[in-house]
Amino acid sequence: MNVPGGTPSLKVLWLSQEPGIQARRMDTLLACLDLSSSREELQAVESRFQALCCLLTYLFVQVDTLCLEDLHAFIAQALCLQGKSLGQLMDLQLEHVEPRAVQLDSLLVRDLSMLVLVNSACGFPWSSSDFMPWNVFDGKLFHEKYLQSDRGYTAEVLVEQDRSRLTRFHDLKSIVCKACVREDRHIVSRQHWRPHHSGRWERQGSGSHRTNSGHSRSGRRQHWRDQGPGSRQCEPGWWRRHSPSSGHPDEKGKQQPISLSP
Repeated sequence: MNVPGGTPSLKVLWLSQEPGIQARRMDTLLACLDLSSSREELQAVESRFQALCCLLTYLFVQVDTLCLEDLHAFIAQALCLQGKSLGQLMDLQLEHVEPRAVQLDSLLVRDLSMLVLVNSACGFPWSSSDFMPWNVFDGKLFHEKYLQSDRGYTAEVLVEQDRSRLTRFHDLKSIVCKACVREDRHIVSRQHWRPHHSGRWERQGSGSHRTNSGHSRSGRRQHWRDQGPGSRQCEPGWWRRHSPSSGHPDEKGKQQPISLSP
């Protein structure tokens, strides 16, 4: 990892009381996610949304089948959740259940759990409460925002006509998009995608799993981008095999694969 001042030991991260240790912990965490270049932008965001921005950037860089509408739904859900009571969340009614939204729901919560472990390993640069799932994510609310975004609703509608939320919406979106562009990942609308003969979707001028000309922006980023589960270069069937909710029953009760592709 490229950590300013060198990668600290776990003993330093966990036990040190020296001045500036919290900054080193944050540097290490961002290096784990390969987001060191986004530190300045993240510091301008409320602490409860910093982890979400990091997580969304990490996901969108790795998974090419995520589009701009997905990003809008993730951000709008996080912003609107802050103003919802338990009763309001329970009373939400969905017109229908979209299998892809359920998959994205599962993907985000799974990676939130991993981020909890990364934060712990780095000595808690963030307060754990800032990204506990019940504080930053609600599945039914996300489903509602996903359906709205999929229909092309404006950002104003997604954040329920709240001006302060709208400002934060654009701020968070800008942070994630800029961080992705640094990794040569341009988040585009579903309107810029086209059907592919394999049944998946791909962006115009790009494959559904980007190879980035065979290499990443710098060699040191190969360790998480091109290897193992979550790699954008993994075989097309990976999501079906590794997702905990990777199918829906057909008329005979057999599981049918659900693709994350729009």
